[in-house]
Amino acid sequence: MAAEACGGVQGHGNMGAAIPFVREKTFERGDGGWDRIVWIHESLKTAVADAIPEEVYDKIATEIDCPKSADLEPFLRDKGHPVTEKYWKDGKPVPLELPAPAQFWPEDMEG
Repeated sequence: MAAEACGGVQGHGNMGAAIPFVREKTFERGDGGWDRIVWIHESLKTAVADAIPEEVYDKIATEIDCPKSADLEPFLRDKGHPVTEKYWKDGKPVPLELPAPAQFWPEDMEG
């Protein structure tokens, strides 16, 4: 499966998660937890609704809210999603620069 998904090397980021993991209190804790989730498939959002904090539930978009990627930024801004204040700069998303698969993160090279 790794060969099909990432050419046989470890890739950065998540490609998927089991539903029980999404229900864990530690879900994505290192990346901000549910405050960092901006889009989720409607069926998964419904299935794990009890695990999503009430204060962020309506702020997470689905394919119904944002059928095109261009719809996501205005949706998040209008809903006041936590990502807009915690991770955006000057009211705009900041692109994350990822190293290529099998390459180190810059901070891993320090020291």
